[in-house]
Amino acid sequence: MGRSVGMVRTGKRLQRAATRLRNLEREIQEFYWNFKITTDLLELRNLATVAALIVDSALLRKESRGLHYTLDYPEQSTAFRRNTVVRRS
Repeated sequence: MGRSVGMVRTGKRLQRAATRLRNLEREIQEFYWNFKITTDLLELRNLATVAALIVDSALLRKESRGLHYTLDYPEQSTAFRRNTVVRRS
């Protein structure tokens, strides 16, 4: 997350992070159903979920805002002057 989804971002690095997180989430899911559930496994699952939400939100917002600077979209846009709401589908 620090390297790909840090303060300075690019679409390519965000896509790479999203792919890695999806692979990690599949692996965590496999452990979740096939091994004894521990607090460490639950915490890892929750961390991966939050990381995926951050990456997905960053991919949807096509502008630089606040501390986060997107090299692909350096200008601020009035189209994104609203809160980002993420809902489970």
